[in-house]
Parts: sequence; structure tokens; C-alpha cells
Amino acid sequence: MAKINLLDLNGKVLSTVEVTMPISKVAEQSVFDQIIAETNSTRQGTHSTLTKSEVSGGGKKPRPQKHSGRSRQGSTRAPQWVGGGVVFGPKPNRNYLTKVNKKVSQLALLSALLDKVNSNNIIFIEDKDLEKTNTKSINQLLKTLNFTNKKNLLVLDIKSVNLLKSSNNITRTIAKIYNKVSVKDIVNADNLIIQNSVWKELLKIGGEE
Repeated sequence: MAKINLLDLNGKVLSTVEVTMPISKVAEQSVFDQIIAETNSTRQGTHSTLTKSEVSGGGKKPRPQKHSGRSRQGSTRAPQWVGGGVVFGPKPNRNYLTKVNKKVSQLALLSALLDKVNSNNIIFIEDKDLEKTNTKSINQLLKTLNFTNKKNLLVLDIKSVNLLKSSNNITRTIAKIYNKVSVKDIVNADNLIIQNSVWKELLKIGGEE
């Protein structure tokens, strides 16, 4: 069981929340597999290379078949020539998606959260949205927490529209709705700032009812 501070939007400590994680050890392999899968899912697979038959030029035989004292060459479009075609190069529409079992994905999420809990790099903020979009107030909160020059991840409820918008222009700070957060987002962040009610939702995504 860990104790995490619950703050208001001004950085003042309101209370302490006791958190019990459903796992006791970080599953590093699951985290690794999930991050690879998430990274691969962003690849479009539109890159392409030209094969020997697609490279222009090279219609004339570069040198005689015999009596040159050198190897036989049929075309400068062959892959061993500079500017020639590429052997087994990438072609469009390649599918880079990597399958990860649901339980592995859930374990990876819980492991990433557990790592932040163990390292005390997580805080809760109250379930309250700003009255209007105000980047200055978020900057002031980060300054109060001494998070200004660190990579921060704000995990918010779907109703916290102004908080989400207010965090968009802040350097090194990412704000996301809880159901859009990836394991890679959590691992890459130095600090997690999570709305109090969202914590239970993250655990549900991780398979903890």
C-alpha cells in the first residue's frame, strides 16, 4: 500500500490517498512488448523502394560479355550497381501491427503505473475542471510542484475539457483523457498527474475490477 498526495489545482495538499496495487512486481517484458506494439501501430508502411525492373536506364550492356578481364554485367540497373534496384526492399501497404494478448497489455499498464508509484513520481489532483481555458494556471501548478523542466503526463477525465486545452501549449507536458493513455506515455513521463477519480478507471483498463 502506498500513500499519494491529493492536491487542488493550486498545488495545495488536500489529503492523502492510500493506493493498493493489484500487482507487486513490475513485469518488464510485458511493458517492453506493449511499447513495441504501440510504436509499430504508428507506422504507416507507405515507404517504397524501386526494384531492378522499376529503375530507369541501364538498357545497354555496360561492357562486353567476354575478353574485358572483368565480371559479366548485364545491366546497370542490377542491385550491385550504384543507382541500381534494391533487393527485397520495403513496399507500400506493409502491415506493421504487432499482436499483444489482452492480459499482457493489461499487465503492462499496471506495471507502468506500479513503477511510478514505487518511485513516488505520481500525484493526484482534485476532480475539478477549470472554469475556462487558462494555460497560466497549469504553468503555476507545475511551478508549485517543481515540475517545470520535467516531462509530465496529465491524465484527465473526459469532462475536464478546459484542463485538457490549457495543457496543450506547455512544453514537455502532455495531457490526455484516461482511455487514450498508452503505456509508452506513462513510461516516458517523469511525473504523472492524475485526477483522483481517474485512478480507478485506469485500474479497470488494467483488468482490475
